[in-house]
Amino acid sequence: MTLHTQAGLISVLRQCTHAAHERLDHRMTALNLFSSHERYTVFLAVQYLFHRDIADLYARADVAALVPDIASRNRLALIEQDMQDLCVPYPMVRRNPPVAGSVSAAIGWLYVAEGSKLGAAVLAKRVQDMGLTVKFGARHFAPDAQGRAHAWQSFKAAIDHANLDTSVCVRHAGTAFERVTQYLERCEPYLQAA
Repeated sequence: MTLHTQAGLISVLRQCTHAAHERLDHRMTALNLFSSHERYTVFLAVQYLFHRDIADLYARADVAALVPDIASRNRLALIEQDMQDLCVPYPMVRRNPPVAGSVSAAIGWLYVAEGSKLGAAVLAKRVQDMGLTVKFGARHFAPDAQGRAHAWQSFKAAIDHANLDTSVCVRHAGTAFERVTQYLERCEPYLQAA
């Protein structure tokens, strides 16, 4: 059921996941993940786990029918390069792909991943203080080829008034935020020595 014809799906997703997003942001800020290389490696591990889980969503034909450039938006390979740059071992955590059978469910997960790119400009500046750049250690913060704003606006335009089930999108976006939070909690013990 499409319920977002007035406001647009992105606006509904933003409003309905605001609390989960705020909780995650506050937790990440409290952990000071951009204060040292050691703490940043924990951030990278969390990014890797989440993007490894959702990588298949970027290859789906039904998603590409809505967002034609979706395959090029996948950041997993860049995160892996960042980990290799900094000699970060891959976490020994089993891959847990989302149960995103419908395109609406897939878009809920991708909303979280694509939305995180908007904050990447700020984070890229923070890691520069550690000597990291979009060519070394922080590749996954690089903007898409046509720029962050354009990439977000094109994603928004593609899904805002598509025939998607809003409640399914919202539920899966909420689950995606929870997944990132869970990975952060799982990796948090590694910060004790950092």
